[in-house]
Amino acid sequence: MKHAFIDTYADLNTPLHKFSAEIKLIFFILFLLIIIFTPIRYAMLFLVYGLIALILIYLSKIPVNFIFKRIIEILPFIIIVSISAISKKQGLGLFFNCLIKAILAVLLVLVVSCTTRFSKLLAALYVLKVPRLFVHLLSFMYRYSFLLEDQLLKIKRAYEARNINDKYGFNKVKILSNILGTLFIRTYERAERIYLAMCARGYNGENDN
Repeated sequence: MKHAFIDTYADLNTPLHKFSAEIKLIFFILFLLIIIFTPIRYAMLFLVYGLIALILIYLSKIPVNFIFKRIIEILPFIIIVSISAISKKQGLGLFFNCLIKAILAVLLVLVVSCTTRFSKLLAALYVLKVPRLFVHLLSFMYRYSFLLEDQLLKIKRAYEARNINDKYGFNKVKILSNILGTLFIRTYERAERIYLAMCARGYNGENDN
């Protein structure tokens, strides 16, 4: 099946691609911290941050439609998280604060991940002394995300073959809930089997093999 690799454009020949993964990660972390700790009232600074992100995207030669598609895919989740702040004091300001900062963070993640092979990012995390267990978790997440995507597509195809798209209202919501539930159970069972297999081969959270 066709997969959307996060490092699809990592082999392009641009100045950003030539920077080491360690430098990119350090820049990403520092820039992200600056964005997080900048008060939302300094609107001009966020315009500057956005401009810097757009310049980086332009220099990386990553297709704009690819970036736009990724933003659209994650935007509903950002809005759901941000909208929870509306009920609080100065809720509208907090909403825009979360929304703008999250979008800028996603743009930075896309720039780093699309200009660097994921394997190099993992190696850079080791160099930067990130806990090995955390790096292992990222590695497993990346490897098995493709299996999860395959499983989701198979379940979706099976339900479509039963004319699910012809059903509306509460019944369709119930069916979609069943899809998510089935996917969660299969993912949990697969993770359990993988963990037991790794333990049987001597994995203790420290060794790489």
